[in-house]
Amino acid sequence: MIQWVSDSPTALRDLKVAFRACPDSFETLKHEVKAGRVSLYELSGDDYRVTIAGEICGHSYFLWGVSGRGVIPAIRALKAYVKEAGLMSISAETHFPLVKKLCRRLNTTERVSGDVTYMEIKV
Repeated sequence: MIQWVSDSPTALRDLKVAFRACPDSFETLKHEVKAGRVSLYELSGDDYRVTIAGEICGHSYFLWGVSGRGVIPAIRALKAYVKEAGLMSISAETHFPLVKKLCRRLNTTERVSGDVTYMEIKV
């Protein structure tokens, strides 16, 4: 199940942990959500419950941040929504090597620039 939660202070607070390597980006996220350019969603299923922040960028759904339990099955579920919207991929950037390693289960394409890895998943 997917639910829009952009007006929930709790959802935004839940995402803060995803920005511990880039706290200034969290401030930008709050501004973008308030302006309506980035949306927050809660995805839940039997083996996952995550909060995501994202926006459409070209033909991709760009994830600003993800937090919660069961990220891999949640992203697999998100792929169906992204595909149904007519987009071609899900993309994200991470500062965390363990996140990059975890997301490889999703057959990501990666590009590294300094300590940031850009990842893309075809839908």
